[in-house]
Amino acid sequence: MSRATVAVGCLAMICLSSCGTPQERCEDAVSAEYKQVSRLLAEVQANISRGYAWENEVRDGGGFSFCAGGFDGDGWGWGGVGLGTCYGDTNVVRKRVPIDPTAEMRKRDALQERLEALSTRGADACAASDRQAE
Repeated sequence: MSRATVAVGCLAMICLSSCGTPQERCEDAVSAEYKQVSRLLAEVQANISRGYAWENEVRDGGGFSFCAGGFDGDGWGWGGVGLGTCYGDTNVVRKRVPIDPTAEMRKRDALQERLEALSTRGADACAASDRQAE
């Protein structure tokens, strides 16, 4: 056997071993969904306790601005300081958005139920699908 054949064989074995079993892939999917639902639940609970939600709004930042440091020469300036235009620049502004407390509480309850279902039945579903595959 040549070295190239051995190298290709080793590479194929490494690729195949990194795929994981169907149960491992199922558990990874359940774990990812659990983390996502947990993050959403924490956000909804924070919104309820604050009484408002945060929303990011993208705004155009056109016009003139005083550029101090890192001036690209998109206007008049010297030594990194100057007056330039900012057409095409965008600003992300975080603003408060009023919430409907009743709707947020319904959302919280639904997320809690989903989290509970994932924690109790998620692993069981993966085990059952693995048994069916055999």
